[in-house]
Amino acid sequence: MPLPPLPPLKAVTVTHVRYHRGDRLGHFLAWISLVPVFISLGGFVSHFIFRRELQGIFFFLGLLVSQFISENIKAWVQQARPETCALLEMCDSHGWPSSHSSYMFFFATYYTLLIYRGIGLADTKNKPLACFLPWFLAVLTMYSRVYLGYHTVGQVFAGATLGSVIGWAWFWLVNTV
Repeated sequence: MPLPPLPPLKAVTVTHVRYHRGDRLGHFLAWISLVPVFISLGGFVSHFIFRRELQGIFFFLGLLVSQFISENIKAWVQQARPETCALLEMCDSHGWPSSHSSYMFFFATYYTLLIYRGIGLADTKNKPLACFLPWFLAVLTMYSRVYLGYHTVGQVFAGATLGSVIGWAWFWLVNTV
């Protein structure tokens, strides 16, 4: 008796970002799209191992809460990704809001509030310069998601807004309540 046909395969991957062969900007932006993974695995894991500070733990928990909220909004709204995403063969989830943008803007917002409130990084002399890199990476990540065809402009701006609002609210909750 023959076996029934199997459903199409679906990948479980965190680092699978596609770009067009030969596109140097696309290659660079594909790496930029992985910044959230580098922050989570490299930054927070090493911070926990070496520092074990509550502020860092709550920062990471806030990123997880933000991702959870973003993914649940995606499942509820169910807005499709742009047609360009179908060409990437990896677009089997919804697009609004962009989780990458949400993550990076949460990170930039929370980090900036930490710097300006002097929590954990009180000796930072040039606060605007210290805050430049996370915001630059957040905007670059947002741009990369549109350039690579994974999201529309509206989807990345929705993610950026959501991440910033949740970042501010989480900072207030952790440091006030």
